[in-house]
Amino acid sequence: MMGVHEDTVQGLQEALDYVKGDKTKGRFHIAEIPDDDIIVKYNQLPEDMKQAIRIIIDNALKTNSNIKKSI
Repeated sequence: MMGVHEDTVQGLQEALDYVKGDKTKGRFHIAEIPDDDIIVKYNQLPEDMKQAIRIIIDNALKTNSNIKKSI
C-alpha cells in the first residue's frame, strides 16, 4: 500500500504520460457530493471566486452545446 506522497507522485507521472500521448494512463473518478453541500460551500466563497465559477460553468455549457451541434 502506497502513502499519500507516493500516490501523488504516481498520479502526476501518469498525468504527464497521458499528456505525452500514452492514452492508457487516462482515468477519471466521479466524486458524489450532495447538492446541499455544494451550495453551502459555494455560499462561503468570496464573490470573485463565485464569479469565476459562474464563468467556468457558462463556458462549459457553451462548449457542450457547440459539440452537440457539430455531431
